[in-house]
Amino acid sequence: MIAHKFYMKYFKLGKHNVSRYCLGTWSLGGNRKNNISYGNINNYDVNKILEYSYDNGVNFFDTANVYGDSEQKLGKVFNKRRNKVFFATKVGCVSFQKKLNFSKNTIQKQVFNSLKNLKSDYLDIVQLYNPSLKDQNLKHAIDVLDNLKSQKKIRFIGVSVQQPLDYLYLRKLYKFDTIQCNFNVLDQRIFNKNLKRILKIDKVKIFARTVLNFGIFSEEFLNNKKIKFNKNDHRYYWDINQINLWIKFINKIKLFSKRPIENTCYRFCNSFKTDSVIFGAKKISHVKTAINSKNFLKLSAEELRYIRNVYKTYSKIKLIKPKITIKSN
Repeated sequence: MIAHKFYMKYFKLGKHNVSRYCLGTWSLGGNRKNNISYGNINNYDVNKILEYSYDNGVNFFDTANVYGDSEQKLGKVFNKRRNKVFFATKVGCVSFQKKLNFSKNTIQKQVFNSLKNLKSDYLDIVQLYNPSLKDQNLKHAIDVLDNLKSQKKIRFIGVSVQQPLDYLYLRKLYKFDTIQCNFNVLDQRIFNKNLKRILKIDKVKIFARTVLNFGIFSEEFLNNKKIKFNKNDHRYYWDINQINLWIKFINKIKLFSKRPIENTCYRFCNSFKTDSVIFGAKKISHVKTAINSKNFLKLSAEELRYIRNVYKTYSKIKLIKPKITIKSN
């Protein structure tokens, strides 16, 4: 049943209408060896989340070959509605425990595996997976993708960056259609003046990820006195001091905003030029929170200034990195 308090908006990518909210599927893929996620989830719940999202206007889904079985699950659910949905996947990561691999053979193989997993003869968007700027294979990888685009196996080519400023170098290699990067109330690195100018010139579509910072910017965690993750959840490996630091600063914003923190986080991203906001979900309630129509309302100038000042203070503190890292080079 469609919930009437949800009214989806769309942006144009080529001739396609794509939802302004994108369901990220890392949390829906479950765990595989060397590819940890948010823990296991049963297929019944995955199907319910995918169907509910679709029924309420979400037609955009972000995935990757290393997100457990997320590609296969998307392919199974939307096999008979392929022309109604928009899939963005990624290439270059073989395993979270191995170096990124942008060799021609790897890229070619991953694209065709994704086509098979998604039960499709084309991919809407293929994104380079957080490439290192020093990687000598990037140009070769792009050549492979561009060739597959000419064969209509790929519609659009994008890049998922480690940090927003990487785009300034990567754009010299190719005219990307899309960029995916971190963006939230405590990660505002995208606001570099030169980067903002270039993004506008290039007319590249911007996809914001980590809007709720792995779900930590949520009422569930702000109200949880004892934060505990399972070992099969990647958040288990974050230092508790870093998590508490996030909570300390996010509470400052919540006290000022006087509304559920998730709504503030989504409204913050929608107050700027983002084409789609990527959200994660392990429950239907997470979808409901994300796509609530009120989240399209922009924050006031006063609130944006306050959040900016909180970020400026937070950004001076060195990030405590997790105990395990995803290799990149």
